[in-house]
Amino acid sequence: MKNELIFGNEPYLLHAYRAEAVKGIVMPEFNLMETEQFTQAERDFAKQMPFMGNRRVLIVSMEKLAANEFLEKYLKEPAPKTDIYIFAGEIDKRLSLYKKFPKESVKQLDKDMGMLQKWILGYIKRQNCKITKGAYEEFLMRINYEMEDVNLYHVKSALNRLCTTQDEITTELVQRLVQVNEREDVFKLICLIDKGRTTDLFHQADLIIQNGGQNVIGTLSLLLRSYRILYKVNVCGCSLQEVGVHQRTYIPKMTLDQADEGIDIIQKAVNGIKSGRYAQDFAFRLCLSQLCQLKKQ
Repeated sequence: MKNELIFGNEPYLLHAYRAEAVKGIVMPEFNLMETEQFTQAERDFAKQMPFMGNRRVLIVSMEKLAANEFLEKYLKEPAPKTDIYIFAGEIDKRLSLYKKFPKESVKQLDKDMGMLQKWILGYIKRQNCKITKGAYEEFLMRINYEMEDVNLYHVKSALNRLCTTQDEITTELVQRLVQVNEREDVFKLICLIDKGRTTDLFHQADLIIQNGGQNVIGTLSLLLRSYRILYKVNVCGCSLQEVGVHQRTYIPKMTLDQADEGIDIIQKAVNGIKSGRYAQDFAFRLCLSQLCQLKKQ
């Protein structure tokens, strides 16, 4: 018997979890029910014994987890031979219903860079392929998994093209077959500065400039925040979590002195644009160029 609540922002993982949940059901026409609500009808289905099998499965797909008297009552006395999977698009952890699910029965399937690395390498291995370090880094840059509308379906499609072309994935192959998912991205700017990839860095700058002055100011402000977090972490010698920042926040890899100088560089660019002293495109490119030079010191 399973009573699970599943949610997250990675559709590929959610679909795979659902497929695993219904695998091996005997007589699914009698023992499987898929619905978008939990009412008396769904509770009655769950309470019945399986027909010529050892379990029944109820899949409930909700846009949002909301208070539900039928479901709350059912969870107090669940049927021993029925598995229930609640897939919810939105979750409010303050709900009484949410708290009815034990911690081990709540599955959050989100996009995650650590998971992505394992998934990519596992997929390549299953396809009997290999990938060079340079090709892997190029692939991550081009696929841009951090983008909201990019998920593992896009990653799988791109890897499939690579693996069906040749057994060893090289940087040149990735550049030829994988389209760049482009977006003005502060995370990517910091990564490119850290790696000294100036060509890609200024391509990202062009994307940001094309979206207007307010976008340039906004990007510089976010960069400034990252350098200030880095400075604060270096001064106090503490973790991101200890300074009140999410532990997955990406900050530049620099020394305390470099962080301090970086803050001055970015602040001067912002002030120059706001005062009209510098054109936004000139100030932005100059700022990025100076940050790259600072990284080399």
